[in-house]
Amino acid sequence: MKKVLLSLIVVFSMSSCASIFTPAKQTITFSGMEGTKIYDNGRKIATIDESGEATARIRKKLSSKELIAKKEGYKSTPFLLEARFNPISCINLLNVIAWGIDLGTQKACKWDNTYIEIEMEQK
Repeated sequence: MKKVLLSLIVVFSMSSCASIFTPAKQTITFSGMEGTKIYDNGRKIATIDESGEATARIRKKLSSKELIAKKEGYKSTPFLLEARFNPISCINLLNVIAWGIDLGTQKACKWDNTYIEIEMEQK
């Protein structure tokens, strides 16, 4: 019984709440003109279809991320995906190791704006 209890204590003290309860990626929805392509560091992550929307699962980061919307005949439009603190991390309380795991896996933050309307300007 002591071994089981000790094992449970070790498991819970070495785990981190945000890493356990939240996924590494978060779904972001983009709204705009059909054919608009969304890029992250030069890599296309989504294309807005005839419904006027597109979704992409983007890996969480501790800092904000700049994405770019492109469409032929329009100016490239940069916009910011803002990171904010993930309150589920507070369950760690005073466990420094768990905070380190959440920071290392970048799950201590989440994307603030999950629905982004993109307005583009013609060239």
